[in-house]
Amino acid sequence: MLKLCGLSEYHIDRFPHEFSGGQRQRIGIARALALQPDLIIADEPVSALDVSIQAQIINLFAKLQAERGLTYLFISHDLSVVEHLCSRIGVMYLGSMVETASRDELFENPLHPYTKALLSAVPVPVPKLKRERILLKGDTPSPVNPPSGCKFHTRCPFAIDRCSQEAPLYCEARPDHWVSCHLVE
Repeated sequence: MLKLCGLSEYHIDRFPHEFSGGQRQRIGIARALALQPDLIIADEPVSALDVSIQAQIINLFAKLQAERGLTYLFISHDLSVVEHLCSRIGVMYLGSMVETASRDELFENPLHPYTKALLSAVPVPVPKLKRERILLKGDTPSPVNPPSGCKFHTRCPFAIDRCSQEAPLYCEARPDHWVSCHLVE
C-alpha cells in the first residue's frame, strides 16, 4: 500500500511527526485502501497542502480511481480541485443541497445563485481573461438557526418575497440537473 500511494518501504519505520503533510495524506489514503473499499469519503483532503503537493495528491486520487474503479465522495470548498477529479457535483449551502449536476453541466450552466457566486471565485488560468466576480453581501447565517424559507435568501441578490417565506423544492430544472431555487422552478 505504501508503494501504491507513492511512499517507500523505509517509511514504515518512521514516527508520525517525521512525515510531511503530503506524506500524511498518502498514509491516510493507503490506510483507506487497505480495506479494499468501493467508496472513499474524502473530506477536504488537499486543503492544507501547498499547490504542488495538492496536484500530486489529486493525481494519486485519479490514478487510483482508474486502476481500482473507486468511487469518491470528495468534499471540498475548492471547485478548481473538484473540477479535475469529480464527474458529478453537488453544491451545498448551510447543510442543504442547492444544486446537483454533471461536472460539465454545472460549470457551463450553473442555475443556483450560490453556485454562480462560487464559480465566479474560481481562479482563471489565463491572466488576461477576466471573470465577473459575484460578491455576496452579508455574513453566512448560523447553521444552527438558519433563516426561514430559502436558507440563501438573506445573501441572494435575486431574492423575492417568496424566498423568505417558503423553502424551494429540489426539482429537476434540466435533464439530470437538479436545483433548489424559486427563480428556476
